[in-house]
Amino acid sequence: MRQQKGFTLIEMMVTVAIIGVIAGIAYPSYLKSMQKGRRADAKGALTQASQAMERCYSTYGVYNSSNCAEVSALSTGFTSPKGYYTLSATENGTSYTVSATALSSGPQSKDTGCTVMNLSSTGVQSSGSTSSTTDSGSCW
Repeated sequence: MRQQKGFTLIEMMVTVAIIGVIAGIAYPSYLKSMQKGRRADAKGALTQASQAMERCYSTYGVYNSSNCAEVSALSTGFTSPKGYYTLSATENGTSYTVSATALSSGPQSKDTGCTVMNLSSTGVQSSGSTSSTTDSGSCW
């Protein structure tokens, strides 16, 4: 008898099943990793907005001066540099909170617990998922 070359149907099905299991585990991890990476867009934008607010305070002595262009831009809301978040600010004369909210139509809208990230004038970092004073472990 001649020896046949090739794969049997069973061997092919086992290979496809193994690839399916690996893909089923790897793909959700990949998506979660991508969401974590996109949070850097919010972090950078919040830091820039916070610096702009501090420049306004240094120049005018209050955070909510109408002469400060950065305050006007944050009041109307604008998009983060990579376009995953919308930034806004709430301020009074002596304090502010800058917020980055994930766009509802974007990929970050599925980032459970971290769709809203906040930075206050005192440096407190928080997310929409928690009311604690710091949130450096999960979103930040």
